[in-house]
Amino acid sequence: MSELPRIGFIGAGLMGRGMADNLLAAGHPLTIYIHKRRDGIAGLLERGARETSDFGILARASDVIFLCVDNAGTVQSVIAGLTPDLHPGHLVVDVTTSYPEITRQIAAGLRARGVEYADAPVTGGPAQAQAGTLGSLVGCEESLFPRVRELAIRYSKAVHRVGDVGTGHLAKLLNNFVSQGTVVLLAEAYTRAADFGVDWHALYSVMEAGAARSGTLEKMVKPALEGNFDGSQFTVRNALKDIGYFCRLAESSTRGKSAVGEEIRRVFSSAAVADLGDRYVSALLDPQVRNR
Repeated sequence: MSELPRIGFIGAGLMGRGMADNLLAAGHPLTIYIHKRRDGIAGLLERGARETSDFGILARASDVIFLCVDNAGTVQSVIAGLTPDLHPGHLVVDVTTSYPEITRQIAAGLRARGVEYADAPVTGGPAQAQAGTLGSLVGCEESLFPRVRELAIRYSKAVHRVGDVGTGHLAKLLNNFVSQGTVVLLAEAYTRAADFGVDWHALYSVMEAGAARSGTLEKMVKPALEGNFDGSQFTVRNALKDIGYFCRLAESSTRGKSAVGEEIRRVFSSAAVADLGDRYVSALLDPQVRNR
């Protein structure tokens, strides 16, 4: 029998599936929560994971529970479903890109029950999740970090504590402000390039060799050169959510509203209104989109 912590995983989707797979491969007994969608979980089940559609069963079968869901509201709903079956010694690790204030509220409520809570969102995409090369930004008490790191390193190449609970989500929002802001800049630049007859291949070659080089450039633009506008596997809906969280944080700070953040939000909001919410952000380069 494995002496490693038993893992419960809620949200084994595009990102969570690779993370769960790496935890399973490391020898952790794994129970996956399945609600409706079963896309891609067959491999996990074949490799020994168990499944359940009951929060109570998952909690009782787990020492550590991972959450990888879509937003802060879903995190609150899931925690409400889990709480009756959580007990002292349980650890909940939230890798969702969520809202820091809600994270702190949840952590305080669980702490009163003797349950530990850490926010540990990740940088990288599905390919990095599967390869175990994500970056983890952890918000938790210093004494809890070694326990979280021991788990996060299973799917990460770098795991850093950035502060107390809530700061992991704050750091992730800052990261996404930069990365999704870069998406908007690249969409604007390459749209203008097309307007003025500038060759995309030549422009990319110059950018890739200079200071404009970035992971976002490579993921978003390089595939687009060959007509693939799904290179950056992050939806417009998620980008809008994350930038919305960032703008809320900015507005509550002493500096006030972020004009840059609001403009980025406007671009993604317009894309969502144009029924692009479920498309990847790199669709902003698609001629069928930009010529509407």
